[in-house]
Amino acid sequence: MPVRSPYRDALRLLYIFVNGAEPLPHPDSSGATVIFRGEAKLHAYDFWMRNPDYLAEELLDLFVKSGEKQYLVEAEGIFAAEEPDIRRFPMIRYRFGAYERLDDTLALLKSRDLIRITGTKAGVKVMETDFLVMPIAIQSAQAIEKDFPVLKWYARRALLVAEIAAGRGGAALKKRQYEQADYAETQMGGVIPPITARVRARLAALKQNM
Repeated sequence: MPVRSPYRDALRLLYIFVNGAEPLPHPDSSGATVIFRGEAKLHAYDFWMRNPDYLAEELLDLFVKSGEKQYLVEAEGIFAAEEPDIRRFPMIRYRFGAYERLDDTLALLKSRDLIRITGTKAGVKVMETDFLVMPIAIQSAQAIEKDFPVLKWYARRALLVAEIAAGRGGAALKKRQYEQADYAETQMGGVIPPITARVRARLAALKQNM
């Protein structure tokens, strides 16, 4: 398992925000033109970024559904690179699915004005937390890819997660993730276990039947 670092976590979330954002109907007064909607959606994206075996399962489902070989190739690449072992960052199961407090990481991005936190309220109750993705965040993500090619993995992976998410909101993504028995049956507050062996076996079976 890789070593945790607040800067590594911030880099991962930066690419999630940049690649998972949607256009604002009208540019914000801050200068932002795109927004990432919902903390639940953020946790769902982060779960697939941090658990490559669960992402590979989604890719295999898409392959079976669409017949598009690219999804099989992506899943195979995850295991060829041993990502479930070297890139997995476990998450716990909370009331609404995979969860981790992201306050410190978000503060790191916010302090550099890469994101601004907004949302909707009903009275004093926060109904949804949203994240304005500032132009400097998009520029920084592009510069990182250019200056540090080894970090392009984050951009490619965030794009792939966004493709899997297919524009669905947090509630829909959490529901999809709960369809995995290992995920759904995890005790509240417990670490969501890996499904590496099962997905690897499924991949092998699909390749054999091609």
